[in-house]
Amino acid sequence: MSIRIVILLIFISIVSCNKSKSDWENLIIDNSLKGWHIFQNDGTKSGWSVEDNIFIFDAKFSEENMLISDASLLSDKKYLNFEIKFDWKIEKGGNSGFMWSVDEDLKYKFPYQTGPEIQIIDTDTYLSPESIKGDEIEINNILNDIGKNKNFLGAVYGISPPTKLNISNPAGEWNSYHIKIDHRNNKGIVKLNNILINEFPLSGKTWDSLVNQSKFSRSEDYEYLGDERWFGFSKNKLGHICLQDHPGKAFYKNIFIKELN
Repeated sequence: MSIRIVILLIFISIVSCNKSKSDWENLIIDNSLKGWHIFQNDGTKSGWSVEDNIFIFDAKFSEENMLISDASLLSDKKYLNFEIKFDWKIEKGGNSGFMWSVDEDLKYKFPYQTGPEIQIIDTDTYLSPESIKGDEIEINNILNDIGKNKNFLGAVYGISPPTKLNISNPAGEWNSYHIKIDHRNNKGIVKLNNILINEFPLSGKTWDSLVNQSKFSRSEDYEYLGDERWFGFSKNKLGHICLQDHPGKAFYKNIFIKELN
């Protein structure tokens, strides 16, 4: 093999490697919230800031009660099939989450009316539910879930429990999520700190059965959601990704996404 051919092959390999790396898009740009916005923000909502390329949510700066309004952070862009990786941490007693397929139509009052959620929560609250930040609703959510784990860290909230428990770093320390949403193959996965903890369908009979066993099928119990209740839940494939507004402080960094063609 000639030297020219060897050099050419090395060049092709380098270009291919760089292209592969560039498939991952950094969603934190210039130490700002560029590319993101607060859900249905009319200029009165707050709660999010950026320091050293870390997104920070502090519920004490959110001006509205969580049952009246929502200050979750949405991507400007909508996504269909993708992988996303990010690091997160929450304070003790904290609670947050990652959602996909969110619809921002004004007929919905909250992102979670349409977008399924991968749960982020201080797992110690399952040992002492009264330690969770928020009100009696948050405490009862835990009490009713003990033994089921459908609201536990890594769950598809209310729907699919994680297969492994208590493998996260404690509140106040960084953890990582690697989430894949692939409608082409009707499959979602969640990895926590590089360990696979959840696999689930995204549509079809199995998904519908899981939803029908959850609160998302009981619209009559949730008047505060307005007329749409849960009727739009998980109906869209294309939608915004979302970092949740919930009691306490939450931190996100190194957010990278790769769209799947």
